Amino acid sequence: MNDLAGEEGDFLQAIERFTEAITLDHSNHTLFSNRSAAYARVSKFAEALKDAQRCHELKRDWPKSYYRLGVALQGLERFEDAMVSFAEGLAIDPKSGPLLSGVTQTMLQSPLKAKFQPKLEKFETLKLDKNPFIITSLIGQELQTANRMEPAVRILEAARAIGTDSMKLEASLLQALGRVNWILGNTEKALEYMQKDLEINESIGDSLGCCRAHESLGTALFSLGRYSEAVVQHTKQNERAQAVDQWEAISALHRLGQALVKLSKYVEGLKAYKESLKLAKEVGDNSLTARAFSHLGSTHISAGEVDKAIMWHHHHLSFAKEIQSKAEEAEAYGHLGRACFLKSNYEQSMMFYQQLLSVAVQLNDLVLKARAYGGMGQANRAMGNLWHAQSCREQQLKISKDLGDAESQLAALNQLGHIHKAAGKLSQAMQCYTECLELAQGVKDRAAEGKAYANLGSCHMALGSFRDAVRYFQQELVISRERVDRASEAATLGHLGSAFLALDSRQAAQEHMQQSLALAEQIGNKVVQCQALSNLGSYYTSAKRHAEALPCLERALQLSQELKDATTESKVCHNLGLCHEGLGHYRQAIQYYQHDFMVAKEAQDKEGMTRACEKLMRAYSENGDKEQADAYKRKLHTIAEEIQNTSGKCTFWTQIAEDALNSGDYEKAVEYYENLLKEAKKEQHQSFEGLAYCGLGNACLSRGDFEHALSYHRRDLSLRKAARDVTGECQAYGNMGATYNSLAQHQQAVECYEHELALAKQLENAILMTKAYGCLGIVHRNMKNFQKALQYHQLQLQSSLQLKDNLLEQANSCANLGDSFEAVGDFQQAVRQHEQYLIFSQKAHSDGSQMRALSSLGRAHRGLGNLRKALSYFERQLKLSKSVGDEYTEAECYADIGGVQMLLGEYNQALESFSSQLTLSRSLEDLFSEAMAACGLGEVHSRLGNFREAIDYHKLDHRISSANRFLDGEARALGNIAETYESMGEYKTAIDFREKQLSAADTLRDNFSKALSFMGLGKIHIKMGDCARAVSLLKQALSLVVDQTAAETNAHTQAEIEVEAKIRFYLGQAFYYQSHFEAALVYLRKALPLFEHMRQNVGHYDHATKQTLELYPFLFQTLVNTLVRQGKVEEALEMAEMERNRAITDALAQRDVSRQAMKEVALMKQYTPNSSWIQEAIEAIRCPVLYFAVALNHIFIWMLHPKSGIVQFQQVDMQEFALTGYDTASIYSESSSSYVQPLVDSVASVREALGVEQRYRLATKSVGSGISDDLDSGDDAESVVGSTISAPAFRPGSSSSRGDSIGMSHQKGSRKPVNMAPVYELYDILIKPMEYVLPQPKSPGGTGGKVVIVPDKDLYLVPFSLLKGEGGTECLYQRYHLQVVPSLQSLIPPTPKPTPKVSRKQSLAPRSSRSPSPATPGLKGGSRRSSSPSPLSHDQQNLRSGAQRLCPLVVSNPAIPVSGAHCPWHSLIGVEKETRLLSDLLEVKPLSGKAASKEAVMRRLSSAECVHFITNVSWERGQLVLGPPDNSHSDSEDSIDGQGAESRVSGDGVAVGRRGVADGAANALPEPRDYLLTVGELMELRLSAKLVVLSGAHHSDGSRVSAKGLMCLAQAFLCSGVECVIVPLWATSLQASRLMMNAFYSSLVYGSRASRALAYGMQVVHDSSRYSHPANWAGYLLVGRDTVLRDRMQPLVRSMCSLLQANQEDYLVAALRHLLSMISTSVKRVSQSEGAMEPKYSTQQAVERKVGAVPGWEELLKATGFHFIHPIKKDVPTTIVYPEHDDSGIQRKCQQQLEALLSIPHCLRPLASLSKHPSSASPVLASLQLARASVETGEGTRKGVRLQLERSAWTSPGCSDLFGQLGFKPSSQLPPESPWVTLQAPPSTVDHKTLNSAITALHAVFGPVDHLAQITSSHKSPSAIAEQEVL
Repeated sequence: MNDLAGEEGDFLQAIERFTEAITLDHSNHTLFSNRSAAYARVSKFAEALKDAQRCHELKRDWPKSYYRLGVALQGLERFEDAMVSFAEGLAIDPKSGPLLSGVTQTMLQSPLKAKFQPKLEKFETLKLDKNPFIITSLIGQELQTANRMEPAVRILEAARAIGTDSMKLEASLLQALGRVNWILGNTEKALEYMQKDLEINESIGDSLGCCRAHESLGTALFSLGRYSEAVVQHTKQNERAQAVDQWEAISALHRLGQALVKLSKYVEGLKAYKESLKLAKEVGDNSLTARAFSHLGSTHISAGEVDKAIMWHHHHLSFAKEIQSKAEEAEAYGHLGRACFLKSNYEQSMMFYQQLLSVAVQLNDLVLKARAYGGMGQANRAMGNLWHAQSCREQQLKISKDLGDAESQLAALNQLGHIHKAAGKLSQAMQCYTECLELAQGVKDRAAEGKAYANLGSCHMALGSFRDAVRYFQQELVISRERVDRASEAATLGHLGSAFLALDSRQAAQEHMQQSLALAEQIGNKVVQCQALSNLGSYYTSAKRHAEALPCLERALQLSQELKDATTESKVCHNLGLCHEGLGHYRQAIQYYQHDFMVAKEAQDKEGMTRACEKLMRAYSENGDKEQADAYKRKLHTIAEEIQNTSGKCTFWTQIAEDALNSGDYEKAVEYYENLLKEAKKEQHQSFEGLAYCGLGNACLSRGDFEHALSYHRRDLSLRKAARDVTGECQAYGNMGATYNSLAQHQQAVECYEHELALAKQLENAILMTKAYGCLGIVHRNMKNFQKALQYHQLQLQSSLQLKDNLLEQANSCANLGDSFEAVGDFQQAVRQHEQYLIFSQKAHSDGSQMRALSSLGRAHRGLGNLRKALSYFERQLKLSKSVGDEYTEAECYADIGGVQMLLGEYNQALESFSSQLTLSRSLEDLFSEAMAACGLGEVHSRLGNFREAIDYHKLDHRISSANRFLDGEARALGNIAETYESMGEYKTAIDFREKQLSAADTLRDNFSKALSFMGLGKIHIKMGDCARAVSLLKQALSLVVDQTAAETNAHTQAEIEVEAKIRFYLGQAFYYQSHFEAALVYLRKALPLFEHMRQNVGHYDHATKQTLELYPFLFQTLVNTLVRQGKVEEALEMAEMERNRAITDALAQRDVSRQAMKEVALMKQYTPNSSWIQEAIEAIRCPVLYFAVALNHIFIWMLHPKSGIVQFQQVDMQEFALTGYDTASIYSESSSSYVQPLVDSVASVREALGVEQRYRLATKSVGSGISDDLDSGDDAESVVGSTISAPAFRPGSSSSRGDSIGMSHQKGSRKPVNMAPVYELYDILIKPMEYVLPQPKSPGGTGGKVVIVPDKDLYLVPFSLLKGEGGTECLYQRYHLQVVPSLQSLIPPTPKPTPKVSRKQSLAPRSSRSPSPATPGLKGGSRRSSSPSPLSHDQQNLRSGAQRLCPLVVSNPAIPVSGAHCPWHSLIGVEKETRLLSDLLEVKPLSGKAASKEAVMRRLSSAECVHFITNVSWERGQLVLGPPDNSHSDSEDSIDGQGAESRVSGDGVAVGRRGVADGAANALPEPRDYLLTVGELMELRLSAKLVVLSGAHHSDGSRVSAKGLMCLAQAFLCSGVECVIVPLWATSLQASRLMMNAFYSSLVYGSRASRALAYGMQVVHDSSRYSHPANWAGYLLVGRDTVLRDRMQPLVRSMCSLLQANQEDYLVAALRHLLSMISTSVKRVSQSEGAMEPKYSTQQAVERKVGAVPGWEELLKATGFHFIHPIKKDVPTTIVYPEHDDSGIQRKCQQQLEALLSIPHCLRPLASLSKHPSSASPVLASLQLARASVETGEGTRKGVRLQLERSAWTSPGCSDLFGQLGFKPSSQLPPESPWVTLQAPPSTVDHKTLNSAITALHAVFGPVDHLAQITSSHKSPSAIAEQEVL
């Protein structure tokens, strides 16, 4: 029966039958094959492909399965895959005609058709087009030519499987397979095919074929470094070529020579090149002859025979001159320059390179110029002329860049780096090497990349950045091994060993050094071998493994002597001495030190001689040979004596003393400085005497001997003054200031630094001035004079910036200034300075400075509330402290990290951090840090509710503090213990500890601590209900804080303000609960500015401050309740609005939105709402506002009207609805998230009644899908979209009692009946109190217009659309168009901001090849295509203008960056259909799968007009889950169906924390910031989108939609510039979401406002038979301003232009009249009906009978909101549905324009011509407007009108006819060459009505004024055009 159905062509019936059969037999491959064929016949190729794949899985050896695959892939336009399938099928059944036809036809449909078709036609002529081998081979080679290697290799393999009788054809195929596999990197397979190619050619005796095969094999083997095998192949190639073709022989000899040279077989290589030279001369080929000369010279260079090389290069030069070839002459000069350089004849080398430059100039050859400059640079560097060398290399670099020659650029940059390094300019050298690295990576030159890494590693070793050096050397090592460069690998292993040794990673150092040595010995490289032995010997010596060091060093010494490397020899001797000394072999040690001394002496190296003498002196001393020790001590002095002058001697002692001081050997430094002092005094050299005193003072200061240090610095100062050495005097004052500061004698320090500053200014010495400013700032900060500190550090920074080369001084200046800004509370400035501090520290490569900078940045960001950033900086500091082994800093890092994690609520992570701090502090025996760690652990456990553990840790803190007399710590610990007991409800115990805290505070005599104790006692008594006692205690606390605040203003101002705020709040609460509302109001109002001060100017954002700010919303709520109790309703509204705005900013701050970002969008602005301000906000939207405030178990409701203000106020006591009682303590809990638990329960009840809470729970368990969908998953959305005008709606109000349930049709997948009682209850709470003042509809069945709702807290989760009263017939969405706003403040129109600039690349999104029309409501996804594009299409012309075009954006199912059993996010299975539906409807290509990366989405957001997200959502954090970066996919890639490969995830399923390579992956997991779009990032964007929609087909991270998360996400979009946001309250079914979105967007397309469109979408789903359950439609909120998505003017203008192009004017007029009739009827219907109305229809046939063949009428009706419903059956006419509204006013505009056109029928033809020339619009319109103005004044009517029009406009087709029909004629007064034409109309010819109609008609053709300005933006209209003269 199935087959029969298929044969009869009823394929849809066949599909059904096949499906039924498959249900019975899942393993029948034939059934899947047949259904695939049926699907293909109805163009459902995706489904066809799935069945074909299943068929192929079931029977892989069945040719028809390949055919089915090919057909489906061909239909999907995946041509290459289709051809592969057909070809592989032919490999099984070569005789299959359909398979052969399929592969041929697919190739002809592919982009390669143009190249393939001529060849196919040729084969048809030869009757070879039916040969499967030839056709598949041809297609495979065509794909290879097109660089499509993957499909090419599969098709060629298939051709090989098909086979052929022609050996020659088979050889050709094998050759192609070899090439393709080689390109794909399948080297072994490629070689195998090349070998088989050779064998076949040999078998058929094809000599040329054999030559070709040998050459391919040889070249491949040469590339693999298999030179011996390459020699064999090229030798055979040469043997065959000698008998066949001399040119082939020359090529073979050339390649043979190259391979032999690589094997160091220079004699054989020279022989090959000489033979090629001989043959080249015989054939008379000058080019090959010159090349042979060149190769001969180069080979002699490689062999080390430089003289012979020079001889051959001279032969080359002579030959070049003989044949008069300047190019070859230049080549010879270059080789001669290089050869002379290798011979160390640098002058001669320079001469040849200069001659090369001369020839290059003659030839104007930039390549040769670059080469010449490179050689000259090399020669200059060798001669020590670094400046000239640098100049030449810079010239080479400049030319190379102009040429785009990457290789030359690499050489120039590399050599420039060497030059800078030789000159000691390491930063410039690193810059060059970095550029070299980037360029090498860009051109994929691995050799150059490796060199760059090596050079960078060497620089970092010189700078002491050993870890960076290791990183670079490791990267070089990878490349060396990849390139099989053994010498480079050996050297790099040695470098790595040295770097690891410097890092004290001894095991790694040893391993790398041993590997280096082994490899160097293996390849016989003596230079590397010598260095490796020396490094290994040094390692063993440093590890005290002297016995192992000796043989290494002895062999290194032997090699260094053979190589005549004096530097290495000296170093090895020194190490041998150290080694023998370690073994106790002092005699041998002495011998080697003496050897070292002699080598240094021969080299006249005084530094080396000094080093050797010091070692000899110590060795003899330890050996007990005092005489010899003294002798070398004298010799050491002799070295100084050899320096003839006193200055030199003193410099000698100064140098070695400074070395000792810098190395930390303070005792030795004192000894050397004393020697310097003696020498200076002997010669009465006051300057050096002063240096000696200075050095002695610094050495004593460094070892903590402050008194002696001060004494030495005073002597230094006296000497400087006596010698009138102002510079020395200045430095002496600075040293004294540092000593006084160490002694805590700050005033004396200030005086010294002021003297230093005065002298520095006198000297105009910027360095000393900078130092003095910095020191003065530090001392003043120590004295708590913060403003003075800030002033001095600002001066320090200004001065340091003049010291461009002193990076550390600049770094310290920024650090000091940042600390001072932090001290005064300006954290934004502090961040800026600390960022500069970090930059300078990194440039200076100072680990210590970098750690301090990171810590400072963490503190500053913590002060700003940017907690995530703060955490990231502290973590970076921790990582760095571990890398350098600084355990004290590591402990501090753990404390800082734990504190920030507490602020973020990440308590488990905070526990780990504080535990690490505790462990480390104990190992360091740092008791203070241990106490602080215990305190932190106690606080975290308290927040987690682990109160017993918290008490244990706080008691540990107390024990440590008590035992070590940390009195403030003791008071702190007692307070924390009391706080914990209070949280446990053990109030009496808490009171005991508070009293102990009070006693400790008395001991400290600290009023502030006493105030804290009294406040804690007062708070406990409030919770105990003893408010009178609480008031007494709190007043005592307040008196202590207020008095102290008045007395002190510097030390603890912020802390005191914080405590005062809390005390006043608690007092207000105590009076409130006593019903003393006036007193409560006084204290609460005084607390309000204090809390606000903390929010705005918090000095140190720590955990205590965060706890205090948690009271802020409760303060507002208490104020609102108090004001209501006093009858001050209006003032209560103002206070509620203030709370609303603070709540928004606080919620955003908790989600890492910076204060700066909120300030930029005015969220942090200090709004003070008042009645006039609120009235202004309401009037801005001109509709009633329903305002809710939730506070202290009450809901307060205000009804606000634009004209009347507050028209009604009601309050609801939620205690009446509470399931359980409540007490003061529970309500009063600071950790409570809500004061209104009954409201939370009511909202939850509604959600549970709808089943969405159950849906949430199932969704959290689901791994494979985005949501848990319990609806009928088998139904396709498209199959039910037609229900938009259909069955009775689901009416949830039909029951008569509150407890009744509403049933549904009990079909498969339907939900249980809905219990409406919670809905009725919520309606009674929220709406019923205001029902009688809500606007009522003007007509039955209509709506009451728009109502704005301002929800609060959990009311954001209420499905307002669903609410209805018991017995009501309509839900709220059916009665009103609902709009939600976060606050009244958001109702005020925002200040216009500039449209973000969007590049062309951003604005032009990728577009599919087809252009579907918009889907129509009620249709199957818009199955019929219309000729008019969608009004939302980003590809349409913006009225022919060049203005920026905004386009829709659909983001669907991004590639999930992590996966796993516990992953919070998963791929959204099943959303592809919604994606396609919206993509077709909006005519935009979606960003889906890997293309939907965060980077791509953010790039497209700025140019989006509306955005639809179908993504995972983290509601709690307010984040959208997008895709991570993927360099292999552009943002234009369309991957709707493919999720792509998922990344790996750590065991806990979360891509945070530990990141690295998992499961052997090559890449690390992406950071969350790479794929999570946060509210903070949204706030920083500037978007132009009018609408953002979050699809109901989303999935969360396992958390339910939270009120705060929803509010923050919506607010972030609104702040970024979005006008309106649609958010779901829960996840809906996939089908219902598609149905909803189809209706919603369809309504938007036709001009509806967003609120009306949303209501329409709800009604469509509500009325559907299958999805009428409220869970499918009631969960959407419209947040923000109601908006019309896009003005329909553009399509209207386009349709008007199309209409005017009608061929016959009579038909045009008739069409215009009929269209006017339809538009007028629609306008009248809409204006007379306010709500529901009877649908009005027409048909396309009826309209066509009226308008005939006039084009554009369909587009005009669509532009004005008419719906075209295309039937599924062909014999049913298309229905045209009249619009039900005119939100955009487009119908009235169209009516006016049609009336205008019909009033001037004689002008229609000129207007049609003129419409094709938009540049004429502006001058023509301006002229007509001036004429109208003249007529309006009466002058034109009486005297006529005279105008001037641009001649360019006048000459436009239609212009002269238009003015002629209007009564204007040209005047001949102006000459013909004038740019103007004068027009005049006699009196009474032109009337006002006609001119009005003409102007309106022009607007109909060209658009309104703003569009007209766009299309004529390039047209300059001089002022003369505005002149008009009345006759």
